[in-house]
Amino acid sequence: MKNSYLFLCFIFFCQLLNAQIYPFKKDGLWGYIDTTGKEVIAPAYKLAGFFNEGLTYVQIGDAIGYINETGKVVIEAKYPAAYSFFDGYASVMQEEDWGVINTQGEMVIEPKFAGPLVFHNGLAKIKLERGLFSTYGFINPKGDTVIYPQYEKLSDFSDGVCMASKEGGKYGYLNTKGEWVIQPNMELGALFKINGEYDFSDKDFSNGLIAISKDEKYGLMDKTGAMVLGFKFDFIGKYSEGLAPAKKDSLYGYIDIKGNWVIKPKYNGAEAFHNGLAAVSKGPYLEEKWGFVDHSGKVIIPLTIYGNYDPYKPMEFFKGVIACYYEKDVFGYVNREGKVIWRME
Repeated sequence: MKNSYLFLCFIFFCQLLNAQIYPFKKDGLWGYIDTTGKEVIAPAYKLAGFFNEGLTYVQIGDAIGYINETGKVVIEAKYPAAYSFFDGYASVMQEEDWGVINTQGEMVIEPKFAGPLVFHNGLAKIKLERGLFSTYGFINPKGDTVIYPQYEKLSDFSDGVCMASKEGGKYGYLNTKGEWVIQPNMELGALFKINGEYDFSDKDFSNGLIAISKDEKYGLMDKTGAMVLGFKFDFIGKYSEGLAPAKKDSLYGYIDIKGNWVIKPKYNGAEAFHNGLAAVSKGPYLEEKWGFVDHSGKVIIPLTIYGNYDPYKPMEFFKGVIACYYEKDVFGYVNREGKVIWRME
């Protein structure tokens, strides 16, 4: 088992804080604490993920299994790698192939895929081939192909649509039937990879809208392909909770759907709103400090946080804590009051 892979799995799932019980490490083992920092499951695991749908993966000995929120093992530890549960299913590895189990631990899709399968809205993206050149599609929980693997680049579904690129550098959007709802006539532009796969998170719809660019200016488009806000900003992020981070003259603030400034641009960085809070930063690139504001622009958590757990992921607050470097090189959890509830020793 490769420890580097398992650590990446842990980091990936730091963004999935769907329960108010979080992994913490003590004396080389992982257990669980609540939002006050109180221990609720004693450290006993070499690896521990975040709870999702009442279950989480943990490493017991040299294998991965699943426990519930009381710490009871509900799915035997027998897999070399595993992902969290979504829509009642989790992807697990056997030898070098990935399959899918249900919450009873029954294998519902036999291991035969090159990468993990994560279900959202009843569909999971699959990778047909191994290596640099592959095509992607979607299957349902029965293992039936719903969208045949024919796309060179394919995102997960968001708001009922997914980004797809079949040939060349242009992309559009498919519905869950595999039909084009927005024709592939937009330029992909530069993309970067995380763990060998392209990251399409900036091309996900949110609240029925997506920011797109033209001639180095950004506007907002709806799921019919109609522009609801013209190309007049230097950047627009994800539209969420009625607001979107936007950039004008090198500074970020927040706009409404009509393009009006609700929080005037004064920050060097800004992320989308989640659960009433959004991360903002001030300071030079790679040296900025982060904090959180509410919808009115009031600073709720002072801009003193050094950075996110992963510089390639958005700084997001989920149900109780954010996983971050609250001091230089010091990783821990900060709650919504700005209090550090745990730090990694």
